[in-house]
Amino acid sequence: MLVLGTAHAGFNYSTGGGQTLLLTGYLREHIAVNLEDHPEADASGVRRLDGKGEISMLRSTFRLEAKADLNWAQFIGRYRVDREHETGYLDDINDTLGSGNNWMDDIEGDQMREWFTTFEVGSRVRATLGKQQVVWGETDFFRAMDIIHGYDLRWRSFLETENEELRKPLILANVEIEIPELNGSLQLIYRPGWDKAKELGNSIDVRGGRWAGQPTKGIDFIPVLPYNDDHRRADTDDPNYGFRWSSDAWGWGYSLNYWRGLNVDPVANSFFGAWGSTPVPNGNPFQLGELIFPKVETFGATASGYVEPIDSVIRLEVAFTPDKPYNVGTDFGLPVGPGATLWVPGLAGIKEKNTLVSMIGIDKQIKGLSEKLGTSQFPLVSVQIFDTWLTNFKQSDDIVEVLGYGAPRREHTTYLTGLFQLNYSHNTINPSIAGVIDAGNGDVALIPALDLVYGDHWRIHTDMDLFFVHHQKNVKRFGGALFNEDTFSPSAEDNTHLLGTFANNSQFNLRVTYQF
Repeated sequence: MLVLGTAHAGFNYSTGGGQTLLLTGYLREHIAVNLEDHPEADASGVRRLDGKGEISMLRSTFRLEAKADLNWAQFIGRYRVDREHETGYLDDINDTLGSGNNWMDDIEGDQMREWFTTFEVGSRVRATLGKQQVVWGETDFFRAMDIIHGYDLRWRSFLETENEELRKPLILANVEIEIPELNGSLQLIYRPGWDKAKELGNSIDVRGGRWAGQPTKGIDFIPVLPYNDDHRRADTDDPNYGFRWSSDAWGWGYSLNYWRGLNVDPVANSFFGAWGSTPVPNGNPFQLGELIFPKVETFGATASGYVEPIDSVIRLEVAFTPDKPYNVGTDFGLPVGPGATLWVPGLAGIKEKNTLVSMIGIDKQIKGLSEKLGTSQFPLVSVQIFDTWLTNFKQSDDIVEVLGYGAPRREHTTYLTGLFQLNYSHNTINPSIAGVIDAGNGDVALIPALDLVYGDHWRIHTDMDLFFVHHQKNVKRFGGALFNEDTFSPSAEDNTHLLGTFANNSQFNLRVTYQF
């Protein structure tokens, strides 16, 4: 007997033998509008790019998921198509970049994001083979143990609620073994190295696009810092592997983790301080080096549990990476003419430092507020402290916090994050506000948001990314032309940390989804 269905689950086909085929997916439209002018020069070199009130993203997405259950195994495929309209603002950026730049190709395209099969071997072993996502960790906003995959941050480089749309799937063997005698399970992960190089590590906007750090919109760094996927200490074809032991004790769930893979953020291997091997020349006479993803090992642990005296859930996470590579040279410059220096912080070389990342988070429902605010559920408050500690830190190492910016890395880089969420009308109207504070310099990002649920099919999300940054690299006039403040100045700018790279990038976002 065959049964066909088209209810909320898109398309559902089943046989009398229990085999099923399920097709689901969505159509989605993203719209983003700039709330601030951008100070970088436009194509003329003497006028600013500006762009306040202009549309910075008009993106259409179609996603289809097929799941076939043959009783003895499941086969899953997830396909996504992204298309962007070149708005007037994006056209201005592309004019600044000049002809031949294919930055728009980086943010749209077709991709079979995931394809894998999952099946059981006996009563204890479950295997998942193929291109997939494996998520470890307990953190929001920042990542400690969620390091198996890189993220594609070129089309959207800030908080995206469904981060599985930013995470880059990999070809993995993922085996989970239940061990009831020890009240836990062991997960083994192996990446054979069959992925394309572009699918490894974080993809950041270094081609001068809409998410390029201020003030580099309209500047393509790839000709002078191309990626090298074959560096002997950063070969993307090398296998990676790790394990995760999960269990619970005294009412707390916990995990122990190990991963030997690639650093998720690239570092620059420059001609002026080569690390491991000299950069591979690409024929460009102005090449400064290459970007690589060095291989690292990370040991981690997570825990979470309900603490009755404070009626809250506590989340803990710690990850230790020995000899993690960082770029150095906060005041590194290259002479470009009489009295002129090109300041390129971070290109003096690479140093390896032991790095301990830790997080403590608390999630609490404020039960006394529900009646006063008329919510459907208890309002939720979530607060988190995320710290990165270079345990063998020395100021003299002269490490930069962000490549290309002169601010020295701090021994502790600490961020405070918070979320306050309300739910109304049976969870169909859900306002929230989230925030991130750099505890070291007071730079702040706020994200007020509203999620609406209409029936089974329509979902609307809107938010604003608001940046209150007081430490940033500026754009100044030299002889009438606009340049970064480093140009022709006595030394590199030295106070732009991570949030400072988002300066003047506040924006309004609207996302409308029809799911089927």
